[in-house]
Amino acid sequence: MEVIAATALAAVPITHGVAGHRLHKDATNSWRFRNIFFSGGYRFMTFQGFSWSFFVVALVLALGRMFLHIEQMSAVRTHVNERSLLGGSICSALISEVLMVSSLLTYHRGHHAKPGQGHRRTPSAMSQVLQTSGTAIITVLCFILALVGFGLLMAAHHSQAKSPVAQLMFVALALSCFAIAVPVTHGVGGRLKFALTETWSFCNPGRGGMRFMLLQGFGWASFAFSVAGCAVTAGMMIRSGSAALFGRNGERISDDDLRVIAVASGVAGGAGFAAQIILACSLLHFQPQASAPASAAESVSGPDESSGKDTPSTRSSWLGFFEMLLVLHVIHAPHLLLIAIIATVLVAAPSLAWSATTFAIIGVAYSPTCIGAPGATGLRTWTGFQLWATRVVEDAARRWHGECRVVRDGSWRKSNCEERRYIFGYHPHGMYPAAACWFHLTPQFASLFPSVPPPVTLGASVIFRVPILRDVAMWAGARNVSRGVFLKSLREEGAVVVCPGGQAELVEHVGGDFDDEVTLCTRHRGFIRIAIEEKADLVPVFVFGESQATRNLIKWKAAQRWTYKRLGFPMPFLPGGFKGYLPFPAPLPLSFVVGEPFKVPKPGPEGTALDEDVEHTCDEYYRRIQDLFERYKASSGFPHLRLVLKHD
Repeated sequence: MEVIAATALAAVPITHGVAGHRLHKDATNSWRFRNIFFSGGYRFMTFQGFSWSFFVVALVLALGRMFLHIEQMSAVRTHVNERSLLGGSICSALISEVLMVSSLLTYHRGHHAKPGQGHRRTPSAMSQVLQTSGTAIITVLCFILALVGFGLLMAAHHSQAKSPVAQLMFVALALSCFAIAVPVTHGVGGRLKFALTETWSFCNPGRGGMRFMLLQGFGWASFAFSVAGCAVTAGMMIRSGSAALFGRNGERISDDDLRVIAVASGVAGGAGFAAQIILACSLLHFQPQASAPASAAESVSGPDESSGKDTPSTRSSWLGFFEMLLVLHVIHAPHLLLIAIIATVLVAAPSLAWSATTFAIIGVAYSPTCIGAPGATGLRTWTGFQLWATRVVEDAARRWHGECRVVRDGSWRKSNCEERRYIFGYHPHGMYPAAACWFHLTPQFASLFPSVPPPVTLGASVIFRVPILRDVAMWAGARNVSRGVFLKSLREEGAVVVCPGGQAELVEHVGGDFDDEVTLCTRHRGFIRIAIEEKADLVPVFVFGESQATRNLIKWKAAQRWTYKRLGFPMPFLPGGFKGYLPFPAPLPLSFVVGEPFKVPKPGPEGTALDEDVEHTCDEYYRRIQDLFERYKASSGFPHLRLVLKHD
């Protein structure tokens, strides 16, 4: 058993490192051994987290057998033995291996931004191989895992009188086997099998055909019986073995209790294995187009034929409403979650020492998110989050603001002789330029600018110091706006978004219903100098509606200017918008006007930008910004606005 345990433990990191590299070495989202918490999509990270957790359990159980020979551990030896610990270690390692394989099969390989395809993802040859063979691999592994769970329950029943503690461990591991094998077969297996048709979701109510729905019903009912049987078995073992758990001599287990344990463990094991078989078979009968007739019938029915029940459009509207609320909180008020966490700990903790300990534990658990300088390298860019934003954010913004449009001004011609680089100048900065992180993720932007690579948003360093806010920004792909990161992002990605006005415009910003003036601070020249030295095109972008939708509730410009110069961030700072005081923006129409890119002068003899070229380009850039503002302010719904350029 020692050899089996060692092999099972070694298989997990080998699968992660070697198999992960071989499967995803050609992925756009490059594979690294440390890709556990930083990239690969939320499915991958979830499976990785559970896999390594079970690996730690397996390692602890394997190492625990070494301490059983110590004389001081004699009390422990009365409840567990070496074979029990090794068996638990092997089972935990097997669970870890199944979860590890699942994570590799759900790894988000990234998307290919090719000319004419915009931001759409093209499945590679390896992706298609994974999707066609992955279902069989994961189903076989889950069959083995369910069989092991059945065997654990049988072992727990037949040796209950010998070691109650060890058998409770076996029941817990058996429940873990069923709780992982059945949902993974259904979710991961189905997703891989129907990934190319994009017709599968974990929840398929009323879809997939009659056979599929019947098998699903029986399968999940069997799974529920299995969970209930495991719970009853564990409860009976705890009751009958409670004296042993506390080191006392318990009474002999009654025959009635033994019969209950036998029936419960048999039902749990049989139902769990049956659930695995039934749900695996249901995947073979899933019909992606089975719901088409119903939708066709709905499309031809007239408005007078509607019933009192919720229609799909009604359910869709409710889903859109909740998605809108989620987007508002994620984008505009992530700090509220941080405040809620701090307040909950302070209120719930019985003493200050408990609060300090809790905050220390949270800090230690959160610290790995800072590994690798993700604010500078983009290491924590989450392609799954970006795809979710592409699918949801534009619709949510349209629901809240009433209008959300991206306007392309002028002509965009792609040079055939070389790949162009683009620097998008986002104006105005306003109170909180949140849309700078997501306007280029919208389907409108992808359709209007198919040849532009997905831009990287560069933000102030203070954003990457606030927990939760920094996480949302980095998931969206944002990075620090320092010169080194600017150059690295432009060279690697081909396009960046910057807010040239910076936090100086935040001080000058007024906002609100009575604001008729937009102030742009023009003293920053760094982005123009980089554009000249890197031979990148400058693209002016003016946004109507965002800066007018929020305002600083504390108007103390003298203090804000002083703190901005001394601390790098203007304070006091309290955003408000909806109903005047809530932290969400007022529901004003949004318009993103993207100007025509213009070429900048060539760099000087030493490859650096000449001062006169920087000044001339700056004047031309802001002249174009003024032109965009005057031509589009009326059609965007803000004819009363005036633009003021502040040069100091």
